[in-house]
Amino acid sequence: MTPADRSARRRTGDFNGDFDELAALIERSWSENKEQPLHYTSEFLRSLFEYPGASFELAPAIYRDDRLVAFVAGFSRSVRLAGRTQPIRLLSVSFLTVAPEHKRSGYGPLIWGELLQRARGLGFDGAMDFTVEGDSWSEQILPVARVLRQPTAHVFTVPFMARLLKTAESAPAEQDSQTDATTVLMEAASQIPENVPLVRCWSQAEAEWQCRRRIGALNAVVDFDGRRGMLNGYAIETSGAAPIRTVVLDNILWGSLAAAECLQLAKQVVSKAAQIGARMIVTPVLGYADMQAFAAAGFRKTRRVLRAYLTLWDVPPPESFRAMYLDVF
Repeated sequence: MTPADRSARRRTGDFNGDFDELAALIERSWSENKEQPLHYTSEFLRSLFEYPGASFELAPAIYRDDRLVAFVAGFSRSVRLAGRTQPIRLLSVSFLTVAPEHKRSGYGPLIWGELLQRARGLGFDGAMDFTVEGDSWSEQILPVARVLRQPTAHVFTVPFMARLLKTAESAPAEQDSQTDATTVLMEAASQIPENVPLVRCWSQAEAEWQCRRRIGALNAVVDFDGRRGMLNGYAIETSGAAPIRTVVLDNILWGSLAAAECLQLAKQVVSKAAQIGARMIVTPVLGYADMQAFAAAGFRKTRRVLRAYLTLWDVPPPESFRAMYLDVF
């Protein structure tokens, strides 16, 4: 380790709020990935920090010569964990990024460990990480966790489904409910079966950010005489020379809909995505929701796979989950 690297360790601090610089760092670093990454603009990243409870205290960063060279962020989630009567607080970890010229400096493990240390000090019960299967951090996270004495385990593998869209599919859907999306999100999420091992719990403010305030928010809601369901996500472009506008689904909440009604809702979200110019729609498969309606609407499995790693400090470590309800990003 060089003297400059040791100095950087001493200067690990909070992100300074320059989202243009952060967006440029992510673009430069993630362009080396095998898969085409999403294009996280400064506006998109700023919107994430408007989420209730987000703060730069949970976004440690490393600067060298006043330049951002490493970053990670965590966002608060309240979840119901099987076997516990009260929800626990998890930190959803994302955007672990190191400048290409510093990827051998140990900055990634350093700020990841710093973030988990801060989270524990702030009263969080644990953290959830998602890594791309096959990338370097996916192979490093468990060895790094052991070195840092973090009780981290691989708990779930996340496959994806996707569908290409055509302009002709942007015709108005048969039914576009006027029911408030925030209300349906909270209602339908509360109906997820108790046997799902990990389930996100929403506050009103979080649901409003998810459905209304986040940049690119997209909602499809149906209401059949009080039987309501919704699909929710956001629009974003892929990175690279030929960007593709893509809708990523976060919430698949069928509620008490019948199978035919679920298919209608799936077709409605396809239509809404096409209307805003999207050419692809993707969704993680997390096991908490039946995916037959998506298959019937033309979605197919992709090669993309994520691994989910759960760190818990004061709760017995879980076995691998068969399903979970938590946003993946």
